[in-house]
Amino acid sequence: MLTKKFALIAIIISFVLTPMSKLRAQDAGALLDLLVKKKLITDQEAEEVRAELTKQISETSAGKWKLSTPITEIELYGDIRLRYQYNGGQTDDNSPLGPHVNGNAGHDDWQERERERYRLRIGLRGTLADDWFFGVRLETNTNNRSTNVTFGGDSNNGPFSKNDDTIQVGQAYLGYKGFHDVTLTGGKMPNPLVTTPMVWDPDINPEGLAEQWKHTYNFEFGGGGPVATAESYGKEGGKGAIVPPAPEPFKLKLDLFVNFAQFIYDDANPENPLGPRATTTGQVGRVHGNQLIPNTDAFLLAWQTGARLTLPKYNLFFQIAPTIYNYTGNGDTFNIHYQGGSPFLTNGAPPALNSLALNQTGLNSLLIFDMPWEIGWKIGELPVHIFGDFGVNLEGDERADAAAATIPHVIPSAHGENIAYQVGLGVGQLKQKHDWQIDVAYQHSEQYALDPNLVDDDIFDGRQNMEGVIVRAGYALSDAMIFSVTYNYGWRINDNLGTGGTPIAIGINPLDQYQFFVADLNIKF
Repeated sequence: MLTKKFALIAIIISFVLTPMSKLRAQDAGALLDLLVKKKLITDQEAEEVRAELTKQISETSAGKWKLSTPITEIELYGDIRLRYQYNGGQTDDNSPLGPHVNGNAGHDDWQERERERYRLRIGLRGTLADDWFFGVRLETNTNNRSTNVTFGGDSNNGPFSKNDDTIQVGQAYLGYKGFHDVTLTGGKMPNPLVTTPMVWDPDINPEGLAEQWKHTYNFEFGGGGPVATAESYGKEGGKGAIVPPAPEPFKLKLDLFVNFAQFIYDDANPENPLGPRATTTGQVGRVHGNQLIPNTDAFLLAWQTGARLTLPKYNLFFQIAPTIYNYTGNGDTFNIHYQGGSPFLTNGAPPALNSLALNQTGLNSLLIFDMPWEIGWKIGELPVHIFGDFGVNLEGDERADAAAATIPHVIPSAHGENIAYQVGLGVGQLKQKHDWQIDVAYQHSEQYALDPNLVDDDIFDGRQNMEGVIVRAGYALSDAMIFSVTYNYGWRINDNLGTGGTPIAIGINPLDQYQFFVADLNIKF
């Protein structure tokens, strides 16, 4: 009888008097069933404890969450960020000029923007029975490369309007982990690839399918063998043997991973239109005459393998993740040949002579090899890492020829403009209160090297044919609150080409010089 009572008391202390959740109650139910099975308590006593558990749960805030039975774990997370942002861009000193009117750029003309902004992201992610998992995240802004909303940016309905303060679905995905070392994901998901901002904007959540495999190997070399003994003499004249500790083995950890992805880049709709198919007659960037607009979906396929080698004794790791990106289909939005602007056209009216009006988003002739890498170690307790990325468009010369063919003598055929790279040094980390981190990097991205629709718009306004420096610094005011600043300064690489990419903040092409500064206060929960 005492055993039964002690068991009941232990259950009540562990599961009733501590913070409650439905998941803890499920654990308690399993334990009660086990106690009944072992005949430590009766069915009636188990039901009495279950009733008490249910009552206790209903009286707590956590108990007000009603979770369906298949959910085994769920997490509420998110962040709120306040930002001051400055963007500034300069025209060159020799491009043709449009009419001298407001909005048309002059030589060495600066365009500047200062904005106060905020970001809100809130999500749920959880695991389900039978190895399934899911995630949903809501966020501000409709732009795929930004979740920022500008204070005072919308005044159609008076000051402090809400037209641009909308909430969008940023992530909605589900997945399965039932196969050993394998993760399968489908939907609008966090990027499953190892990437850098040179190639992928971190705000982009690609849509489609992903397959991931990862396995860890642990190796030990040496150690544990026979060791020599030494004689010793005590105060009493006794003689003994000292056995030194066996040498520790040399340990090595190797993580191998493979990431495949099939992203739906652009859905052609409809695939089989009524009547004759539309042509490119009225579209800027057509190559020759009337071309049929493609009616097949565009897919971005990613093929990534990689390894992370860790030497625990030296707090040293090295990671590399070579990747191939190829595109299939054309879609009905990005099928016109990429041009990227021209320094031989104006930045203003008329549209036919406007560098900004040339195609900046075409997907033609993109077959990209990308290799992000990182090496990290510690100096004492201070984390240090060097990082970088190297990318090359293996069809860059074909992309250059296609751009030149659209407007001969205005866009030169520039071969060899297909390389991008980034290299940087970072010191510190941001994990808990009073942590700090500083990263400094140099980036070089040529006109035909990368997909201009994916690169981080916080770096050089998301433009190609730009190079420059990037500096980031952050300080953790608390475990959840981080203050950080970011600055980058870029300039044009090839003066005979434009700076391709959709202008995110600065309406200039070519962008001869560019400056960017933000100060962020971010709280995570």
